[in-house]
Amino acid sequence: MGRRVDTSWYETYQEGIALEQQSREQRFSDPEVAAQLGLKPKTWSRIKIAGRFLDGLTPAFDRASLHCGYAPLERLAKLGSIAPEVAQEVLHAVLSNQLKLHELEALVRNQAATTAENQAPRPLRATASKHALYQRMEDFFSASDLYAFDAYQGRALRRRSTLGAPGGYYVYNAKGKLTCVVLCIQPGAWRDPATAARELYEHALSQRAVAPHIWCVFERANVVLQRLAELSLHWGGSPYDPKGQWLYLAHFDDHGVLEVLFEQYFTQLIKQLRTGAGLIERAELYCSIEAADGQPSGELVALRPLLKLPKHPTKSRLFREVVQSRIKAVGEGANASPVERRGALEVDLDM
Repeated sequence: MGRRVDTSWYETYQEGIALEQQSREQRFSDPEVAAQLGLKPKTWSRIKIAGRFLDGLTPAFDRASLHCGYAPLERLAKLGSIAPEVAQEVLHAVLSNQLKLHELEALVRNQAATTAENQAPRPLRATASKHALYQRMEDFFSASDLYAFDAYQGRALRRRSTLGAPGGYYVYNAKGKLTCVVLCIQPGAWRDPATAARELYEHALSQRAVAPHIWCVFERANVVLQRLAELSLHWGGSPYDPKGQWLYLAHFDDHGVLEVLFEQYFTQLIKQLRTGAGLIERAELYCSIEAADGQPSGELVALRPLLKLPKHPTKSRLFREVVQSRIKAVGEGANASPVERRGALEVDLDM
Protein backbone atom coordinates (compact mmCIF):
# COMPACT_ATOMS: atom_id res chain seq x y z
CA MET A 1 0.00 0.00 0.00
CA GLY A 2 1.18 3.57 -0.71
CA ARG A 3 1.61 6.29 1.86
CA ARG A 4 -1.27 6.92 4.25
CA VAL A 5 -3.56 9.74 3.16
CA ASP A 6 -6.51 11.51 4.74
CA THR A 7 -9.67 9.76 3.56
CA SER A 8 -12.11 11.79 5.65
CA TRP A 9 -13.17 13.47 2.40
CA TYR A 10 -15.64 10.61 1.96
CA GLU A 11 -17.45 11.55 5.16
CA THR A 12 -17.42 15.16 3.91
CA TYR A 13 -19.04 13.88 0.70
CA GLN A 14 -21.73 12.04 2.67
CA GLU A 15 -22.38 15.17 4.74
CA GLY A 16 -22.76 17.23 1.56
CA ILE A 17 -25.17 14.73 0.00
CA ALA A 18 -27.23 14.78 3.20
CA LEU A 19 -27.46 18.58 2.90
CA GLU A 20 -28.62 18.28 -0.72
CA GLN A 21 -31.36 15.86 0.25
CA GLN A 22 -32.88 17.97 2.99
CA SER A 23 -36.49 19.17 2.77
CA ARG A 24 -37.58 21.49 -0.02
CA GLU A 25 -37.59 24.46 2.34
CA GLN A 26 -33.86 23.98 2.93
CA ARG A 27 -32.58 23.02 -0.50
CA PHE A 28 -28.97 23.98 -1.14
CA SER A 29 -27.22 24.61 -4.44
CA ASP A 30 -23.68 23.27 -4.99
CA PRO A 31 -22.04 26.60 -4.02
CA GLU A 32 -24.18 26.74 -0.89
CA VAL A 33 -23.28 23.16 0.05
CA ALA A 34 -19.61 23.98 -0.48
CA ALA A 35 -19.96 27.02 1.80
CA GLN A 36 -21.65 24.92 4.49
CA LEU A 37 -18.76 22.45 4.32
CA GLY A 38 -16.10 25.16 4.29
CA LEU A 39 -14.92 24.17 0.81
CA LYS A 40 -14.39 25.92 -2.49
CA PRO A 41 -17.17 25.07 -4.99
CA LYS A 42 -14.67 23.41 -7.34
CA THR A 43 -13.32 21.24 -4.52
CA TRP A 44 -16.82 20.14 -3.56
CA SER A 45 -17.57 19.36 -7.22
CA ARG A 46 -14.50 17.10 -7.44
CA ILE A 47 -15.29 15.37 -4.14
CA LYS A 48 -18.83 14.80 -5.34
CA ILE A 49 -17.64 13.14 -8.57
CA ALA A 50 -15.33 10.83 -6.61
CA GLY A 51 -17.97 9.99 -4.03
CA ARG A 52 -20.66 9.23 -6.59
CA PHE A 53 -18.22 6.98 -8.43
CA LEU A 54 -17.68 4.96 -5.25
CA ASP A 55 -21.42 4.82 -4.53
CA GLY A 56 -22.04 3.48 -8.02
CA LEU A 57 -19.68 0.51 -7.67
CA THR A 58 -21.18 -2.98 -7.93
CA PRO A 59 -20.80 -4.73 -5.57
CA ALA A 60 -20.77 -1.88 -3.07
CA PHE A 61 -17.28 -0.93 -1.92
CA ASP A 62 -16.10 -1.46 1.66
CA ARG A 63 -15.27 1.82 3.43
CA ALA A 64 -12.31 0.12 5.08
CA SER A 65 -10.77 -0.43 1.62
CA LEU A 66 -10.55 3.33 0.92
CA HIS A 67 -6.95 4.53 1.31
CA CYS A 68 -6.75 7.28 -1.30
CA GLY A 69 -7.81 10.89 -1.74
CA TYR A 70 -10.62 12.11 -3.94
CA ALA A 71 -8.38 13.25 -6.83
CA PRO A 72 -7.41 9.72 -8.02
CA LEU A 73 -11.04 8.60 -7.85
CA GLU A 74 -12.14 11.65 -9.81
CA ARG A 75 -9.74 10.60 -12.56
CA LEU A 76 -10.84 6.97 -12.24
CA ALA A 77 -14.44 8.09 -12.80
CA LYS A 78 -13.25 9.74 -16.04
CA LEU A 79 -11.45 6.54 -17.03
CA GLY A 80 -14.60 4.56 -16.27
CA SER A 81 -16.59 6.67 -18.73
CA ILE A 82 -13.99 5.95 -21.45
CA ALA A 83 -12.92 2.38 -20.74
CA PRO A 84 -14.98 0.68 -17.98
CA GLU A 85 -13.02 -2.58 -18.20
CA VAL A 86 -9.69 -0.82 -17.68
CA ALA A 87 -11.11 1.18 -14.78
CA GLN A 88 -12.26 -2.03 -13.13
CA GLU A 89 -8.79 -3.55 -13.53
CA VAL A 90 -7.03 -0.69 -11.72
CA LEU A 91 -9.75 -0.06 -9.12
CA HIS A 92 -7.98 -1.95 -6.31
CA ALA A 93 -4.67 -0.22 -7.05
CA VAL A 94 -6.35 3.19 -6.88
CA LEU A 95 -8.28 2.46 -3.68
CA SER A 96 -5.13 1.16 -1.98
CA ASN A 97 -3.15 4.24 -3.17
CA GLN A 98 -0.70 2.11 -5.15
CA LEU A 99 -1.26 3.96 -8.44
CA LYS A 100 0.20 7.46 -8.57
CA LEU A 101 -1.98 10.28 -9.83
CA HIS A 102 0.27 11.13 -12.79
CA GLU A 103 0.23 7.44 -13.83
CA LEU A 104 -3.56 7.42 -13.70
CA GLU A 105 -3.78 10.63 -15.74
CA ALA A 106 -1.48 9.11 -18.37
CA LEU A 107 -3.71 6.04 -18.49
CA VAL A 108 -6.77 8.25 -19.03
CA ARG A 109 -5.05 10.08 -21.90
CA ASN A 110 -3.94 6.84 -23.54
CA GLN A 111 -7.38 5.26 -23.29
CA ALA A 112 -9.01 8.41 -24.66
CA ALA A 113 -6.69 8.31 -27.66
CA THR A 114 -7.33 4.58 -28.19
CA THR A 115 -11.09 5.08 -27.98
CA ALA A 116 -10.94 7.88 -30.54
CA GLU A 117 -9.08 5.61 -32.96
CA ASN A 118 -11.51 2.73 -32.44
CA GLN A 119 -14.47 5.01 -33.07
CA ALA A 120 -13.18 6.20 -36.43
CA PRO A 121 -15.39 3.76 -38.40
CA ARG A 122 -18.30 4.48 -36.03
CA PRO A 123 -20.86 5.35 -38.78
CA LEU A 124 -20.45 1.91 -40.40
CA ARG A 125 -20.85 0.09 -37.08
CA ALA A 126 -23.80 2.27 -36.11
CA THR A 127 -25.55 1.54 -39.41
CA ALA A 128 -25.09 -2.22 -39.01
CA SER A 129 -26.30 -2.04 -35.40
CA LYS A 130 -29.34 0.00 -36.42
CA HIS A 131 -30.37 -2.55 -39.05
CA ALA A 132 -29.90 -5.37 -36.51
CA LEU A 133 -32.20 -3.58 -34.04
CA TYR A 134 -34.88 -3.06 -36.70
CA GLN A 135 -34.65 -6.72 -37.70
CA ARG A 136 -35.09 -7.79 -34.09
CA MET A 137 -38.13 -5.55 -33.76
CA GLU A 138 -39.74 -6.90 -36.93
CA ASP A 139 -39.10 -10.46 -35.79
CA PHE A 140 -40.75 -9.56 -32.48
CA PHE A 141 -43.76 -8.02 -34.24
CA SER A 142 -44.22 -11.21 -36.24
CA ALA A 143 -43.77 -13.62 -33.32
CA SER A 144 -45.90 -11.66 -30.83
CA ASP A 145 -48.86 -10.86 -33.13
CA LEU A 146 -48.64 -7.33 -31.69
CA TYR A 147 -50.28 -8.41 -28.41
CA ALA A 148 -47.61 -6.48 -26.50
CA PHE A 149 -48.82 -3.28 -28.15
CA ASP A 150 -52.51 -4.06 -27.63
CA ALA A 151 -52.87 -4.19 -31.41
CA TYR A 152 -53.70 -7.84 -32.18
CA GLN A 153 -54.37 -8.35 -35.90
CA GLY A 154 -53.09 -4.86 -36.55
CA ARG A 155 -49.95 -3.82 -38.39
CA ALA A 156 -46.64 -2.02 -37.83
CA LEU A 157 -45.35 0.48 -40.38
CA ARG A 158 -41.76 1.66 -40.51
CA ARG A 159 -41.06 5.23 -39.42
CA ARG A 160 -37.91 6.72 -40.91
CA SER A 161 -35.60 8.74 -38.71
CA THR A 162 -35.39 12.50 -39.21
CA LEU A 163 -33.24 15.25 -37.75
CA GLY A 164 -33.58 15.04 -33.97
CA ALA A 165 -36.06 12.15 -34.12
CA PRO A 166 -35.10 8.45 -33.98
CA GLY A 167 -36.60 5.99 -36.39
CA GLY A 168 -39.00 3.25 -35.39
CA TYR A 169 -42.56 2.14 -36.13
CA TYR A 170 -46.18 3.25 -36.03
CA VAL A 171 -48.38 0.45 -34.69
CA TYR A 172 -52.06 0.33 -35.72
CA ASN A 173 -54.75 -1.92 -34.25
CA ALA A 174 -57.20 -4.04 -36.24
CA LYS A 175 -59.52 -1.04 -36.67
CA GLY A 176 -56.75 1.06 -38.18
CA LYS A 177 -56.27 3.27 -35.11
CA LEU A 178 -52.71 4.32 -34.27
CA THR A 179 -52.14 2.88 -30.79
CA CYS A 180 -48.47 3.56 -30.22
CA VAL A 181 -45.22 4.89 -31.58
CA VAL A 182 -42.21 2.59 -31.18
CA LEU A 183 -38.86 4.41 -31.12
CA CYS A 184 -35.74 2.33 -31.79
CA ILE A 185 -33.00 3.89 -29.68
CA GLN A 186 -29.25 3.57 -30.11
CA PRO A 187 -27.56 6.17 -27.90
CA GLY A 188 -23.93 6.60 -28.89
CA ALA A 189 -21.29 5.72 -26.30
CA TRP A 190 -19.70 9.13 -26.86
CA ARG A 191 -22.85 11.04 -25.84
CA ASP A 192 -23.61 12.26 -22.35
CA PRO A 193 -26.23 9.83 -20.93
CA ALA A 194 -27.98 12.60 -18.96
CA THR A 195 -28.44 14.72 -22.09
CA ALA A 196 -29.49 11.74 -24.21
CA ALA A 197 -32.12 10.62 -21.67
CA ARG A 198 -33.53 14.15 -21.31
CA GLU A 199 -33.81 14.60 -25.09
CA LEU A 200 -35.45 11.20 -25.52
CA TYR A 201 -37.99 11.94 -22.81
CA GLU A 202 -38.84 15.30 -24.38
CA HIS A 203 -39.25 13.65 -27.79
CA ALA A 204 -41.40 10.85 -26.37
CA LEU A 205 -43.56 13.45 -24.66
CA SER A 206 -44.02 15.32 -27.92
CA GLN A 207 -45.14 12.11 -29.66
CA ARG A 208 -48.13 11.81 -27.33
CA ALA A 209 -49.84 14.21 -29.71
CA VAL A 210 -49.57 11.43 -32.30
CA ALA A 211 -50.37 8.29 -30.26
CA PRO A 212 -51.44 7.56 -26.66
CA HIS A 213 -48.57 5.16 -25.93
CA ILE A 214 -44.87 5.62 -26.67
CA TRP A 215 -42.32 2.81 -26.62
CA CYS A 216 -38.55 3.34 -26.40
CA VAL A 217 -36.77 0.12 -27.35
CA PHE A 218 -33.01 -0.22 -26.88
CA GLU A 219 -30.67 -2.80 -28.35
CA ARG A 220 -29.41 -3.56 -24.85
CA ALA A 221 -29.72 -2.34 -21.26
CA ASN A 222 -27.74 0.84 -20.53
CA VAL A 223 -27.60 3.90 -18.28
CA VAL A 224 -29.70 6.00 -20.68
CA LEU A 225 -32.51 3.47 -20.27
CA GLN A 226 -32.33 3.65 -16.45
CA ARG A 227 -32.23 7.45 -16.56
CA LEU A 228 -35.36 7.42 -18.72
CA ALA A 229 -37.04 5.15 -16.19
CA GLU A 230 -36.17 7.54 -13.36
CA LEU A 231 -37.41 10.54 -15.36
CA SER A 232 -40.72 8.76 -15.99
CA LEU A 233 -41.14 8.33 -12.22
CA HIS A 234 -40.36 11.99 -11.53
CA TRP A 235 -42.15 13.57 -14.51
CA GLY A 236 -44.75 11.01 -15.58
CA GLY A 237 -45.24 8.04 -17.87
CA SER A 238 -44.31 5.13 -15.58
CA PRO A 239 -46.67 2.47 -14.19
CA TYR A 240 -46.91 4.68 -11.07
CA ASP A 241 -48.14 7.72 -12.99
CA PRO A 242 -51.51 8.67 -11.38
CA LYS A 243 -52.85 9.52 -14.85
CA GLY A 244 -51.85 6.12 -16.25
CA GLN A 245 -48.77 4.70 -17.93
CA TRP A 246 -47.95 6.04 -21.37
CA LEU A 247 -44.20 5.47 -21.67
CA TYR A 248 -42.98 1.90 -22.16
CA LEU A 249 -39.26 1.17 -21.89
CA ALA A 250 -37.70 -2.04 -23.16
CA HIS A 251 -34.45 -3.64 -24.28
CA PHE A 252 -33.33 -6.90 -25.84
CA ASP A 253 -31.39 -9.27 -23.59
CA ASP A 254 -28.41 -11.44 -24.56
CA HIS A 255 -30.76 -14.12 -25.91
CA GLY A 256 -32.71 -11.75 -28.13
CA VAL A 257 -35.76 -11.63 -25.82
CA LEU A 258 -37.49 -8.27 -25.43
CA GLU A 259 -37.51 -7.27 -21.76
CA VAL A 260 -40.08 -4.63 -20.83
CA LEU A 261 -39.48 -2.58 -17.69
CA PHE A 262 -42.78 -2.86 -15.88
CA GLU A 263 -44.34 -2.75 -12.43
CA GLN A 264 -41.91 -5.07 -10.65
CA TYR A 265 -38.92 -3.17 -12.02
CA PHE A 266 -40.31 0.25 -11.08
CA THR A 267 -41.20 -0.91 -7.58
CA GLN A 268 -37.58 -1.87 -7.01
CA LEU A 269 -36.38 1.34 -8.66
CA ILE A 270 -38.48 3.48 -6.29
CA LYS A 271 -36.92 1.68 -3.34
CA GLN A 272 -33.46 2.43 -4.77
CA LEU A 273 -34.32 6.09 -5.25
CA ARG A 274 -35.45 6.35 -1.64
CA THR A 275 -32.00 5.17 -0.52
CA GLY A 276 -30.27 7.72 -2.75
CA ALA A 277 -29.03 5.11 -5.22
CA GLY A 278 -30.54 6.69 -8.34
CA LEU A 279 -28.55 7.98 -11.31
CA ILE A 280 -30.33 11.33 -11.58
CA GLU A 281 -29.10 13.97 -9.16
CA ARG A 282 -31.59 16.24 -7.48
CA ALA A 283 -30.04 19.28 -9.19
CA GLU A 284 -30.95 17.85 -12.61
CA LEU A 285 -34.65 18.26 -11.83
CA TYR A 286 -34.39 21.92 -10.79
CA CYS A 287 -33.05 25.21 -12.10
CA SER A 288 -31.76 28.13 -10.03
CA ILE A 289 -33.11 31.64 -10.46
CA GLU A 290 -31.39 34.96 -9.94
CA ALA A 291 -32.27 38.63 -9.61
CA ALA A 292 -31.99 41.13 -12.47
CA ASP A 293 -28.61 42.28 -11.11
CA GLY A 294 -27.27 38.74 -11.44
CA GLN A 295 -27.28 37.98 -7.74
CA PRO A 296 -28.44 34.42 -7.00
CA SER A 297 -31.60 34.18 -4.94
CA GLY A 298 -30.79 30.77 -3.51
CA GLU A 299 -34.15 29.54 -4.75
CA LEU A 300 -34.56 26.48 -6.96
CA VAL A 301 -37.54 25.85 -9.21
CA ALA A 302 -38.58 22.44 -10.51
CA LEU A 303 -38.17 22.13 -14.29
CA ARG A 304 -41.45 20.21 -14.40
CA PRO A 305 -44.07 19.34 -11.79
CA LEU A 306 -42.61 16.46 -9.82
CA LEU A 307 -44.71 13.41 -9.03
CA LYS A 308 -44.66 12.17 -5.46
CA LEU A 309 -43.17 8.71 -5.18
CA PRO A 310 -45.16 6.23 -3.07
CA LYS A 311 -43.63 5.41 0.30
CA HIS A 312 -44.56 1.76 0.02
CA PRO A 313 -44.76 0.74 -3.67
CA THR A 314 -46.63 -2.52 -4.09
CA LYS A 315 -47.10 -3.09 -7.82
CA SER A 316 -45.48 -6.37 -8.83
CA ARG A 317 -46.68 -7.57 -12.22
CA LEU A 318 -44.35 -8.52 -15.05
CA PHE A 319 -45.30 -7.27 -18.50
CA ARG A 320 -45.57 -10.88 -19.62
CA GLU A 321 -48.67 -11.19 -17.44
CA VAL A 322 -50.33 -8.29 -19.28
CA VAL A 323 -49.64 -9.94 -22.64
CA GLN A 324 -50.98 -13.26 -21.37
CA SER A 325 -54.21 -11.63 -20.22
CA ARG A 326 -54.70 -10.15 -23.69
CA ILE A 327 -54.08 -13.50 -25.39
CA LYS A 328 -56.52 -15.18 -23.03
CA ALA A 329 -59.22 -12.55 -23.61
CA VAL A 330 -59.02 -13.07 -27.37
CA GLY A 331 -58.96 -16.86 -27.09
CA GLU A 332 -62.01 -16.95 -24.82
CA GLY A 333 -64.06 -14.67 -27.07
CA ALA A 334 -67.22 -15.94 -28.77
CA ASN A 335 -65.66 -15.64 -32.25
CA ALA A 336 -62.23 -17.03 -31.35
CA SER A 337 -60.53 -19.19 -33.96
CA PRO A 338 -59.02 -22.60 -33.10
CA VAL A 339 -55.57 -21.00 -33.11
CA GLU A 340 -56.72 -18.27 -30.71
CA ARG A 341 -58.36 -20.81 -28.39
CA ARG A 342 -55.15 -22.82 -28.39
CA GLY A 343 -53.26 -19.67 -27.41
CA ALA A 344 -55.58 -19.12 -24.45
CA LEU A 345 -55.13 -22.73 -23.38
CA GLU A 346 -51.35 -22.39 -23.54
CA VAL A 347 -51.59 -19.31 -21.33
CA ASP A 348 -53.62 -21.28 -18.77
CA LEU A 349 -51.04 -24.05 -18.77
CA ASP A 350 -48.20 -21.54 -18.43
CA MET A 351 -49.91 -19.71 -15.56
